[in-house]
Amino acid sequence: MHKTYKALIIGGGAAGLLCAAELLTGENALSGQDVLIIERGERLARKLLATGNGQCNLCNRHIAPENYYGDKNFIVSFIKSLEEISLERYFLRLGIPFYTDGEGRQYPLSRQAGAVSDGLRSYIAYKNCCIVTGQKVMSLSESGGIFAARTDKGEYFAQNAVIAVGGAAAKQFGTDGSSYNLAESFGHRVTPLKPSLVQLKTELAPIRGLKGIKERAEVTVFDGNKPLRRAAGDVLFTEYGVSGSAIFAVSPLVVGAREPYISVGFLPGKSVPEVRRLIELRAAAPHVDKSELLSALVGKRLGQAILKRAAGKDPAAELKDFRLKVTGTLGFDSAQVTRGGIETNGVDPVTMESRIKGGLFIAGEALDIDGDCGGYNLAFAFGGGIAAARAIKRKYDNKEKE
Repeated sequence: MHKTYKALIIGGGAAGLLCAAELLTGENALSGQDVLIIERGERLARKLLATGNGQCNLCNRHIAPENYYGDKNFIVSFIKSLEEISLERYFLRLGIPFYTDGEGRQYPLSRQAGAVSDGLRSYIAYKNCCIVTGQKVMSLSESGGIFAARTDKGEYFAQNAVIAVGGAAAKQFGTDGSSYNLAESFGHRVTPLKPSLVQLKTELAPIRGLKGIKERAEVTVFDGNKPLRRAAGDVLFTEYGVSGSAIFAVSPLVVGAREPYISVGFLPGKSVPEVRRLIELRAAAPHVDKSELLSALVGKRLGQAILKRAAGKDPAAELKDFRLKVTGTLGFDSAQVTRGGIETNGVDPVTMESRIKGGLFIAGEALDIDGDCGGYNLAFAFGGGIAAARAIKRKYDNKEKE
């Protein structure tokens, strides 16, 4: 006779691990032997190790609806429930204190992603949670109130199932988008998928010869003549276009734009007249060659490229408004998150329970919600996992009271 778990979690990433941790916590906690995680990879939390450049940007102190893309009503309801959870206090109870930088981004105090992945794995192991790795769930079905998950190596049964499989970005971690079918089999629909938080491909002629150059700048993304967002940070020139923190910050707006281009403003904090005056002072120095007027302001190769682009026009204006047409992105393999996913109108934003099939929960990046760079996506995954777990625990707590 097969074992029937109270909760089956498909996916051992951010949403799945926090769901398991919450199921095993508190007065109405489930037994570890009643909770099963099935992870496609050989190890839990692999993608967490790569987030935040290995520092794991867990959350952001300034979370607001405008930091997310998708159904705004769903997002507003979710954020209200997230405030009750308080991820900072939650992780502290798990033995993982936070560090908050000047922009509100929150990291483990050690600034090491391993502190989070190791801490979560240790906690659920301490609670004797059942874990199966190296198996991909091929199908999920339900009959008589029992869910059956068939993997490529076996079959598992549970009274509740949580889909926490991630999206289609970064397939090296097992999130290749092939698991959306688990929700579709119950009637959920999946919206078109696009890569987000990703490097941008641009026209190449203006940046030829600039590969490897990195500068601090302000980047504004436009859709036609409409400015969509500005972000300050690093801009790295590459063989395909641009990368860097400022590019990742504006990339979510590029994804939905019809005629995207970016304006890179070098020397952030200085106005066009101020830059023009600096150039005039250099031009007045008899030893400065005209081809190197900008070389003391930005890197030599970049300065020469800007002068060439200005072609007799105002180099100060070009330096503060270096425009590049966006021709695409580097794709899902390089993206951090997925734009699109399981439609949220079929999911309760407070409990993450399916409105189509009771006992089925969907949390994290699998849903058609994505956020800005800065901890917003992990916060959504963590919060969704906790919300689903609390809803599952309430079911058993209510049964006991009856």
